[in-house]
Amino acid sequence: MRDIDEIIIHATATNPSWMADKPVEDVVAEIRRWHVDERKWSDIGYHAIIHRDGSVGLGRPIEKSGAHVGGRNKTTIGVSLVGGRGGVADGEFHDSFTGQQEASLKQLIAQYKEDFPSITKVSGHNEYAAKACPCFSVREWLTVAKI
Repeated sequence: MRDIDEIIIHATATNPSWMADKPVEDVVAEIRRWHVDERKWSDIGYHAIIHRDGSVGLGRPIEKSGAHVGGRNKTTIGVSLVGGRGGVADGEFHDSFTGQQEASLKQLIAQYKEDFPSITKVSGHNEYAAKACPCFSVREWLTVAKI
């Protein structure tokens, strides 16, 4: 198993209604298609996807480095929230995402920290790149969410 010390949160930059009537497995399959067929990556870049209804889909196996933040993939887990289109880097969580997504993200972070005690940091993609993704300040959210 690889060393894991950080979770990095992302957004899919899709409209709230995107694939809303589809199960999370279909959402993961479509994002995998974007990454493999269009970007020519070996697999989906994220390890987990959280759909609008809070369901969690598994992406790239956790044992393998992701493809979600240039230069930071080797020791991180990438989690992406469905939504965020038009969001801003300093937005609030609920501007772009649902309460169900928030509950699932909290549970997933707790589970990853239990599974990998070496995790010492949870951050947003926008802390490493000039992007809005994940469309909220993860640092501020962690403080408010008491994680």
